[in-house]
Amino acid sequence: MNNCMMISLPLRSHLFPCLAVPFVELFPDLCLGWWLPPSLKIDQYKKMWYLRAPLQFMALFPLFDMIQPICADSSTFSLIVIGTIVSILLRNILLSKQVDRVTGTPLWSTNLPRDKRKALFVVITSIKPTDINKFDEIAARYVSFATKIALAVMYGIVNILRQHLDEIENLKLMAAFGAFIVGGMGIGGTRHGSVSMDCFFRCLFGVGFTAILHFVAEVSDIVLIKSIN
Repeated sequence: MNNCMMISLPLRSHLFPCLAVPFVELFPDLCLGWWLPPSLKIDQYKKMWYLRAPLQFMALFPLFDMIQPICADSSTFSLIVIGTIVSILLRNILLSKQVDRVTGTPLWSTNLPRDKRKALFVVITSIKPTDINKFDEIAARYVSFATKIALAVMYGIVNILRQHLDEIENLKLMAAFGAFIVGGMGIGGTRHGSVSMDCFFRCLFGVGFTAILHFVAEVSDIVLIKSIN
């Protein structure tokens, strides 16, 4: 029992940098999160790409370090790493194009009230591209592709974990994954609406992500102890 405690604690502390992912979402005005801040500081968000992208890579590196020994298939692990890199790069590139599309609208530069500015942002980002030959318009329209790739990566990680857990633990893991998904969808849908709902979904996202990290550490302990035995 004491040996198990000695093994598990360092593994869990190894994942602490990953908590930067939900932390920056709880404080969106840092402009380091996945989603644009509700305050619509989109110029500031675009300028912070040089900090945001490295932070996302560094925050997830410990997760990969613990997933690799757990994953029996090296090709699956490679897909997870490649998918993460692609999603982060695409998110920053495409979201930058979306910001350019918004700020390039003449009406955006006027002294609009906050509610009308939010409505204008939603309208501009929802307009379908008028010229399929223009990369900027296509990129701004399909910026959500990066989020879908990131979701597929997280599903791949959850699927790896499920292979090492019993039925009860699997149910808990899927509940955590569900909280992660619902929280992310909620952030994307309510960040320009109710402040209380936005805070709720950001907290739900953080709880789901942190719970998944817990299962990563738990499965890592299981695999390590089995290999010692």
